Amino acid sequence: MNNQLLIADRECGECTVCCVELTIEDQELVKLPGIKCKNLLKKGGCSIYQNRPNTCKSWYCMWRFLPLLDDQWRPDLKGILISRVFDNIPEKYSDKIALEFSIIGKRSVISDIQFIEVLCGYIVSGFPCFISYGTAGKSSRKQMLNDLLLPAIENRDFELIKKKISQAFMNCVKHPKNKMKIKNGKIVIIS
Repeated sequence: MNNQLLIADRECGECTVCCVELTIEDQELVKLPGIKCKNLLKKGGCSIYQNRPNTCKSWYCMWRFLPLLDDQWRPDLKGILISRVFDNIPEKYSDKIALEFSIIGKRSVISDIQFIEVLCGYIVSGFPCFISYGTAGKSSRKQMLNDLLLPAIENRDFELIKKKISQAFMNCVKHPKNKMKIKNGKIVIIS
Protein backbone atom coordinates (compact mmCIF):
# COMPACT_ATOMS: atom_id res chain seq x y z
CA MET A 1 0.00 0.00 0.00
CA ASN A 2 0.97 3.58 -0.44
CA ASN A 3 2.93 4.81 2.59
CA GLN A 4 1.12 8.13 2.28
CA LEU A 5 -1.96 6.30 3.55
CA LEU A 6 -0.31 5.47 6.88
CA ILE A 7 -2.24 6.99 9.78
CA ALA A 8 -0.49 10.13 10.99
CA ASP A 9 1.23 9.76 14.36
CA ARG A 10 0.54 6.01 14.54
CA GLU A 11 3.87 4.30 15.11
CA CYS A 12 4.91 0.73 15.85
CA GLY A 13 6.24 1.77 19.25
CA GLU A 14 7.37 -1.27 21.22
CA CYS A 15 5.62 -3.72 18.88
CA THR A 16 8.00 -6.15 17.16
CA VAL A 17 5.41 -8.70 16.03
CA CYS A 18 6.42 -8.47 12.37
CA CYS A 19 10.03 -9.21 13.39
CA VAL A 20 8.82 -12.56 14.71
CA GLU A 21 5.71 -13.60 12.81
CA LEU A 22 6.57 -12.78 9.19
CA THR A 23 8.13 -15.13 6.71
CA ILE A 24 10.92 -13.21 5.01
CA GLU A 25 12.64 -14.38 1.87
CA ASP A 26 14.67 -11.39 0.81
CA GLN A 27 18.02 -11.35 -0.91
CA GLU A 28 19.56 -9.93 2.29
CA LEU A 29 17.52 -11.83 4.90
CA VAL A 30 15.72 -15.16 5.06
CA LYS A 31 13.57 -15.86 8.13
CA LEU A 32 11.02 -18.51 9.03
CA PRO A 33 7.59 -17.56 10.40
CA GLY A 34 7.11 -17.42 14.15
CA ILE A 35 10.85 -17.22 14.84
CA LYS A 36 12.55 -14.06 16.08
CA CYS A 37 14.67 -12.31 13.50
CA LYS A 38 18.37 -12.58 14.26
CA ASN A 39 18.53 -8.77 14.07
CA LEU A 40 15.84 -8.16 16.71
CA LEU A 41 17.38 -6.61 19.80
CA LYS A 42 16.42 -7.93 23.25
CA LYS A 43 14.83 -4.61 24.22
CA GLY A 44 13.12 -4.28 20.84
CA GLY A 45 14.25 -2.55 17.71
CA CYS A 46 16.43 -3.72 14.88
CA SER A 47 20.21 -3.95 15.01
CA ILE A 48 20.41 -3.22 11.26
CA TYR A 49 17.50 -0.75 11.04
CA GLN A 50 19.31 1.75 8.81
CA ASN A 51 20.34 -1.04 6.42
CA ARG A 52 17.39 -3.42 6.83
CA PRO A 53 16.21 -5.43 3.80
CA ASN A 54 13.64 -4.01 1.39
CA THR A 55 10.98 -6.39 2.70
CA CYS A 56 11.32 -4.86 6.16
CA LYS A 57 11.41 -1.31 4.82
CA SER A 58 8.24 -1.66 2.80
CA TRP A 59 6.05 -3.88 5.00
CA TYR A 60 3.51 -2.46 7.44
CA CYS A 61 0.72 -4.26 9.24
CA MET A 62 -2.75 -3.04 8.39
CA TRP A 63 -3.20 -1.53 11.87
CA ARG A 64 -0.97 1.27 10.59
CA PHE A 65 -3.48 1.96 7.75
CA LEU A 66 -6.94 1.36 9.26
CA PRO A 67 -8.27 4.41 11.15
CA LEU A 68 -11.20 2.40 12.53
CA LEU A 69 -8.75 0.50 14.74
CA ASP A 70 -7.57 2.28 17.88
CA ASP A 71 -4.28 1.85 19.75
CA GLN A 72 -5.58 -1.30 21.48
CA TRP A 73 -5.38 -2.99 18.06
CA ARG A 74 -1.59 -2.73 17.90
CA PRO A 75 -0.65 -6.36 17.14
CA ASP A 76 1.36 -7.01 20.30
CA LEU A 77 -1.49 -5.68 22.43
CA LYS A 78 -4.46 -7.26 20.64
CA GLY A 79 -2.85 -10.59 19.74
CA ILE A 80 -3.94 -10.22 16.13
CA LEU A 81 -1.69 -9.31 13.22
CA ILE A 82 -3.72 -7.87 10.35
CA SER A 83 -2.02 -8.20 6.98
CA ARG A 84 -2.98 -7.56 3.41
CA VAL A 85 -3.58 -10.73 1.37
CA PHE A 86 -2.81 -10.99 -2.34
CA ASP A 87 -3.30 -14.71 -3.09
CA ASN A 88 -6.35 -16.96 -3.46
CA ILE A 89 -8.90 -14.15 -3.44
CA PRO A 90 -12.14 -15.01 -5.26
CA GLU A 91 -12.81 -12.96 -8.40
CA LYS A 92 -15.91 -11.29 -6.93
CA TYR A 93 -13.64 -9.55 -4.39
CA SER A 94 -10.92 -8.46 -6.82
CA ASP A 95 -11.69 -4.75 -6.38
CA LYS A 96 -11.29 -4.79 -2.57
CA ILE A 97 -8.30 -5.04 -0.25
CA ALA A 98 -8.20 -8.49 1.33
CA LEU A 99 -7.41 -8.72 5.04
CA GLU A 100 -5.88 -11.61 6.98
CA PHE A 101 -6.46 -11.68 10.73
CA SER A 102 -3.60 -13.84 12.08
CA ILE A 103 -4.18 -14.99 15.63
CA ILE A 104 -0.79 -14.59 17.32
CA GLY A 105 -1.78 -14.16 20.94
CA LYS A 106 -4.24 -15.92 23.21
CA ARG A 107 -6.76 -17.97 21.30
CA SER A 108 -9.56 -16.42 23.34
CA VAL A 109 -9.20 -13.23 21.24
CA ILE A 110 -11.51 -14.84 18.66
CA SER A 111 -14.36 -14.32 21.16
CA ASP A 112 -13.43 -10.67 21.76
CA ILE A 113 -16.44 -8.48 20.96
CA GLN A 114 -14.26 -5.80 19.34
CA PHE A 115 -12.64 -8.38 17.06
CA ILE A 116 -16.02 -9.80 16.04
CA GLU A 117 -17.53 -6.36 15.39
CA VAL A 118 -14.56 -5.19 13.30
CA LEU A 119 -14.37 -8.44 11.34
CA CYS A 120 -18.12 -8.42 10.64
CA GLY A 121 -17.96 -4.75 9.66
CA TYR A 122 -15.32 -5.42 7.03
CA ILE A 123 -17.21 -8.47 5.75
CA VAL A 124 -20.49 -6.50 5.43
CA SER A 125 -18.53 -3.79 3.58
CA GLY A 126 -17.44 -6.42 1.04
CA PHE A 127 -13.81 -6.80 2.06
CA PRO A 128 -12.56 -10.38 1.75
CA CYS A 129 -11.47 -11.47 5.23
CA PHE A 130 -9.42 -14.45 6.31
CA ILE A 131 -8.53 -15.88 9.70
CA SER A 132 -5.21 -17.70 10.11
CA TYR A 133 -3.05 -19.48 12.61
CA GLY A 134 0.48 -20.80 12.45
CA THR A 135 3.24 -22.13 14.62
CA ALA A 136 6.95 -21.36 14.65
CA GLY A 137 8.83 -22.65 11.65
CA LYS A 138 5.75 -24.13 9.99
CA SER A 139 3.39 -23.02 7.26
CA SER A 140 0.24 -21.37 8.52
CA ARG A 141 -3.29 -22.12 7.48
CA LYS A 142 -5.88 -19.52 6.61
CA GLN A 143 -9.59 -19.71 5.89
CA MET A 144 -11.82 -17.18 4.17
CA LEU A 145 -14.71 -16.06 6.37
CA ASN A 146 -17.06 -14.05 4.14
CA ASP A 147 -19.38 -16.76 2.81
CA LEU A 148 -19.20 -18.60 6.12
CA LEU A 149 -20.22 -15.62 8.26
CA LEU A 150 -22.38 -13.42 6.03
CA PRO A 151 -25.69 -15.30 6.56
CA ALA A 152 -25.23 -15.20 10.36
CA ILE A 153 -24.25 -11.53 10.19
CA GLU A 154 -27.32 -10.67 8.10
CA ASN A 155 -29.52 -12.55 10.60
CA ARG A 156 -27.77 -10.75 13.47
CA ASP A 157 -27.15 -14.13 15.10
CA PHE A 158 -24.24 -13.29 17.38
CA GLU A 159 -23.94 -16.79 18.86
CA LEU A 160 -23.79 -18.35 15.40
CA ILE A 161 -21.18 -15.79 14.31
CA LYS A 162 -19.01 -16.71 17.31
CA LYS A 163 -19.50 -20.41 16.61
CA LYS A 164 -18.56 -20.06 12.92
CA ILE A 165 -15.45 -17.99 13.75
CA SER A 166 -14.43 -20.61 16.32
CA GLN A 167 -14.93 -23.43 13.80
CA ALA A 168 -12.91 -21.62 11.14
CA PHE A 169 -10.14 -20.91 13.62
CA MET A 170 -10.05 -24.52 14.82
CA ASN A 171 -9.83 -25.67 11.19
CA CYS A 172 -6.69 -23.56 10.93
CA VAL A 173 -5.29 -24.88 14.22
CA LYS A 174 -5.96 -28.54 13.40
CA HIS A 175 -4.89 -28.40 9.77
CA PRO A 176 -1.56 -30.17 9.27
CA LYS A 177 1.31 -27.72 9.14
CA ASN A 178 4.28 -28.34 6.91
CA LYS A 179 7.63 -27.77 8.52
CA MET A 180 9.81 -25.17 6.83
CA LYS A 181 13.56 -24.78 6.75
CA ILE A 182 16.15 -22.56 5.12
CA LYS A 183 18.28 -24.27 2.51
CA ASN A 184 20.75 -22.44 0.28
CA GLY A 185 19.25 -19.09 1.20
CA LYS A 186 15.70 -20.15 0.29
CA ILE A 187 12.75 -21.32 2.36
CA VAL A 188 11.72 -24.87 1.54
CA ILE A 189 8.73 -26.81 2.82
CA ILE A 190 9.36 -30.27 4.18
CA SER A 191 6.37 -32.54 3.56
